[in-house]
Amino acid sequence: MAHGGPSFWLATTPETDYPPLEGDVEVDVAVLGAGIAGLTTAALLVAAGRRVAVVEAKRIVRGATGYTTAKVTAGHGAAYRRLADTFGPDAARTYAESNQAAIERIAELADGIDCDFERKANYVYAESPDEAENLRREVEAEQAAGLPASFASDTSLPYPVAGAVRLEGQAQFHPRKYLLGLATRVADAGSAVLENTRALDVDDGSPCTVRTDRGTVRAGDVVVATQLPFLDRGLFFAKAHASRSYAVAAPIPVADAPDGMFINVGRPTRSIRTMRDGERVYLNVGGEGHPAGRAGDTPRRYDTLEEFLGRHWPSAGAVEYRWSTEDFVAVDHVPYVGRLRRRSGHVFVATGFNKWGMTSGTVAAMLLTDRILGIDNPWAPLYDAKRLKPRAAAPRFVKENGVSGLRFVVDRLRRGERRPLDALANGDGAIVRLRGRKTAVYRDQDGTLHALSPVCRHLGCIVAWNAAERSWDCPCHGSRYSGDGTLIQGPATADMHRRELPEP
Repeated sequence: MAHGGPSFWLATTPETDYPPLEGDVEVDVAVLGAGIAGLTTAALLVAAGRRVAVVEAKRIVRGATGYTTAKVTAGHGAAYRRLADTFGPDAARTYAESNQAAIERIAELADGIDCDFERKANYVYAESPDEAENLRREVEAEQAAGLPASFASDTSLPYPVAGAVRLEGQAQFHPRKYLLGLATRVADAGSAVLENTRALDVDDGSPCTVRTDRGTVRAGDVVVATQLPFLDRGLFFAKAHASRSYAVAAPIPVADAPDGMFINVGRPTRSIRTMRDGERVYLNVGGEGHPAGRAGDTPRRYDTLEEFLGRHWPSAGAVEYRWSTEDFVAVDHVPYVGRLRRRSGHVFVATGFNKWGMTSGTVAAMLLTDRILGIDNPWAPLYDAKRLKPRAAAPRFVKENGVSGLRFVVDRLRRGERRPLDALANGDGAIVRLRGRKTAVYRDQDGTLHALSPVCRHLGCIVAWNAAERSWDCPCHGSRYSGDGTLIQGPATADMHRRELPEP
């Protein structure tokens, strides 16, 4: 059975050792979350002379950004026809301009950081004539939005395509090396990078107060960059849904590596790029996405990607890295960046990056930095976190929240497996009935059983077991817990409740 592990990015960089918060601190800006959006915001604010505290619940750059594919591109699939249709052509131009600007900002910030930054063309390819015809219209939409797009009839992929959108001047890099470099800049400038400090609540005021499990941070402004906000007051859990996807990587001869970054327009999704570790080149293939907490045989996802990689690149070596990630997709496919609530004066949020976090997170950082510095930004109305676009958002909003509501009810009615505990193998978990009630039970690698309430600590949905990642995943809003119930990621802010096992 294939299991996920640390990503290539984590495995090829050192662990960090920033201190936790001790007591109380006062700064100009508190940034909650140390991924692409949080650390970029902090770096930009520090460069503008602000004193910042970056607050991270665990270690920095170990969340979604540590498990990304790290394509730095404005070519977000075939997005621009949809943007022009639902938001208008001016909005599509704004989206293109902001994401292209994010690429150049990353290039500027990467100067002086050894992070394997390199320019690459981005391809969105079709595998059927109908898809290719749609991509010809996508090229027209991207050109109208101001992007350097063209239609390509073939690519460097080892299998035929019916056509592709080629976007010049894009880039790829090592995201963790890049962000560790930004964190060093923040700390060297006299600001604070605080690890193992979980933010629990934020009071909007003058100053704002961030309550953590280790003390209090007072700040003139607060940026909540925790992927999905742990503060429910903005209701973003209802406006962005969690999607899980998988990746594998294997070494490949340089001569056989494709030149560029690739993603197909059809289903199932296949995302392809190369990576470097010293002189070694790796091929990364991603895809097999599904709504978080709503997949059965998750180990099969890795097997499918490995088969695809081996079939098309037979010269590649054995797969050395397998990992998965979770992204949040906005119901109208444009990230939410701005005030947490309409009445929020100094609490801001960035979320819903739609699996394109490298540029979207950087756009968010640029927007929030301008907002805090009092600079008008022409992109802000498109990304407004409190926008209401019924035409663009209503169908997906109704569908996703309907599914979450149904899962809340139906999962409670299911009785759970009547499965003897001794049938659980080491590293396995299941929802079983113990003493007449459903219980989440996990047997760790040492054979110790852990009994837990299966109720997610966010809004009470029943978690599901993810065998590939050995985690409990919430199918409603994407919270995740390790097998023993320890919180991995929110919007929940607490571990699963523990239960006593029955006497043998």
